[in-house]
Formats: sequence, C-alpha cells, structure tokens
Amino acid sequence: MTALPLRERLDLRRFLRGEKAIDGPIMLSHRRIFILPSRSGLALALLLLIQWLTAINYGNNLAFILTFLLAAAAMSSLFYSYRNLSGLSVGAGKMSPVFADDQASFELRLTNSAALPRYGIELRLKDAEALRLDIPPEGTVSAILRVPAEKRGWLELDTVTISTAFPLGIFYAWSPINLKYKVLVYPRPTQERSPFPRSEDDHAGARPRNASDDFHGFRAYQPGDPFKHIHWKSLAKGRDPVIKQYAGDETEVLHLNWTDTKGLDTEARLSRLCRWVLDAEQAGMRYALSLPGTAIAEGHGASHCRKCLESLALFDL
Repeated sequence: MTALPLRERLDLRRFLRGEKAIDGPIMLSHRRIFILPSRSGLALALLLLIQWLTAINYGNNLAFILTFLLAAAAMSSLFYSYRNLSGLSVGAGKMSPVFADDQASFELRLTNSAALPRYGIELRLKDAEALRLDIPPEGTVSAILRVPAEKRGWLELDTVTISTAFPLGIFYAWSPINLKYKVLVYPRPTQERSPFPRSEDDHAGARPRNASDDFHGFRAYQPGDPFKHIHWKSLAKGRDPVIKQYAGDETEVLHLNWTDTKGLDTEARLSRLCRWVLDAEQAGMRYALSLPGTAIAEGHGASHCRKCLESLALFDL
C-alpha cells in the first residue's frame, strides 16, 4: 500500500468517497477504516455523563463502579468494531455484459484470512438497500450488487461502503472503497422482429441446387428467410413454419449495414442492428456487421456475436 500525501490524508472527502479507484483486491486497514459513535452510542454517552454527574453529586461508589464498567464495555466495543473490518480483502468477481434497461450484476468477493469470523458485515451502494452477510474464518463470500443499466456503454461500479455495527451497535465502523470494475452494457434490442435487410443474393436468386445436395434437416423460420425455402407441406398441416436445409447449400451470408436503418435516430438504429445480430445468431446464419468507421467480417458463434454486440455498445463513445 503506497503512502498517501498529507493533503489527501486530510481531505474530508475520503470519509465518504474513499481513495482513488484501483484494480484490487483492496485490503481494509487502519488507513481505510473510519469509526464514529452511532445514535445508540451517543445516547449511551449522554446516559453515562448523567450517571457520572449523579455519582459525583451523591458520592455513591456503586454508581461510580457501574458508570466505569459501562464505559469500559463501550470502549471495548470500539476495538471489536474495528477488528471486524480490519484485514478483510475485497476484490472483483465475475462480470457479464447486460442489455440496456436491465440490471447489471457486480460481484464482490470478500476474503477473511483470519481465524475469527466476521459478523454483521454490510455492503451499501449509493441509496440502495444494504446487503448484510457473515464471513466464516479463513473463508470467502461473494456478494452481488445490482445496478440499473440505464444506457449502453461502460457502466462503472460506484463507491461501495463496507460497514459494521458489531458487536453492540454503539459504534459504526465503515470503509468506502473504489474498485476499477466495469460492465459493458449492450444496446437494448427492439421488441419487434423486423425482417432482415435483403442482400444481393436475395434479388439475384440463389444458385440452383445440384442432385448431390443432400437434405440436411429443418430449422425454425426466422424473419427474413427466403419464402422458397419454407416447408409448405408442414405449414399446411397447421404446424409452425420451418426452413429446409441442404448439406450442399452455400452458406448464406447476411450483411448488416448501418445504412439499412435509415430514418431512425442513433439509438434506435443500434437497437435494430442489435436485434438483427441476435436473430441471425439464433438462426445459425453467417453475418457481417458494418458501422461507420468499423467493419466486422462475416462469422458465426458466441465470440463473433459478442464482438458485434461490443461494437454496437461502444459505437461513437
């Protein structure tokens, strides 16, 4: 842990915002942990003051003993509250991209390397409800913090406050931490499944099928599939439409271009392209994506889909 300059040490914003964000994991030490009396602690201090003045006024030794015993218990509680946080290690866990308007999940892993358990640990993010957990001795616990993903792009984790009021609730110990932890938010795909943009092959017609082209099977119909590939007999029997596939067919390549979404604003165009990418991936098609300044070659599979969605999420950002 690098030493802080005196100016940063005396900065009162450290009490609420913590120190600068780092990659982690972050070890909670005396430099990061702050302690103040809680409301119950302030009420107890007022009670002890009144009791002490009463003992002085009446010269009652039993009142003095009770006052000092309660004060000693309160001071012991202060050290237990500090020890409950001291030595905890906080790091980032797994992160998964989400779509806009969904809930992004930030996983934090809290590791207790000591032989003593940690009780009543709370994690709070902004004004959200606190997440309470206990950490076993020499154990690790995962905590999931959910944040609304309001717009596409990178969503960074805000300051997380780790706190405890253990054991008596009369002292409140807390530590604000900042991790370099972010989740990618994809554009929200449109709800309606619009037809795929027509390619040049659709206008020119597909190549004639040879006798060597073996029937390969059926797949579910997707918007934009050529009508001539539909299995009409199955449709006539009242079943869901399916597409005939042949082993010798050339793999159709779908070209998704920014220009295919004219007439929409930027976010609507990205949402439409996002829907086409997801539908093409589900249909098992090979597809390419072209954006202003970005061109992704044809491909298929989870990694290709993720690459296309990342390009849409970070477009013009």
